[in-house]
Amino acid sequence: MPRSADANAALREKTRERVLQAAVRLFSRHGFDGTPVRALAEEAGIAVGLLYSHFESKEAVLLALMQSSMVDVARTLEDADREPTARGFVTALLTSTAEMLDAHRDLWRLSQGLRHQPEVLARLKLPLEHFLVATHQRLKQALAARGVPEAGLEARVLFATVEGFTQQYLQHESGYPAAEVIRAVARKWPGALRRRKADAP
Repeated sequence: MPRSADANAALREKTRERVLQAAVRLFSRHGFDGTPVRALAEEAGIAVGLLYSHFESKEAVLLALMQSSMVDVARTLEDADREPTARGFVTALLTSTAEMLDAHRDLWRLSQGLRHQPEVLARLKLPLEHFLVATHQRLKQALAARGVPEAGLEARVLFATVEGFTQQYLQHESGYPAAEVIRAVARKWPGALRRRKADAP
């Protein structure tokens, strides 16, 4: 009996996910340029032709992984946006970041490594600069809405804090005092809503 359209779609998605997981392992171990397409197909347990039916190139595989990491970042911001105060926002942002890193540690190690390979990123035509600017803008808006003065500058400080937290977290398999670090960082942010001067009577 032929498979239904839903079954075919589920099978395609499962195969696609196997390719992406194989790519994370091989790109992390051998580098992007050091991983031939044939090795990627073998690691995923599929034929090279089937891999090309899902991704038009090796660059397309890496692009999908990077886009996945951007989705992760968007989710951490969505989690933080539920908090009404700056302290709550920062606490939720870092807590969600730690959970994201636990769930996709290998992907984020790969993503961090690619930051230092501009020649690879350039081939992806990934709008990374646009993404970074948009993320900073979103942080700025979130902090301004919570009454933080100089929200643009503070957003850069927060962005750098999250980047540093991410690097430190990834460097430790276990034993990193994430909860204590998050509490220490959060103490530096206001725990109550501040009125902006324009809102004062």
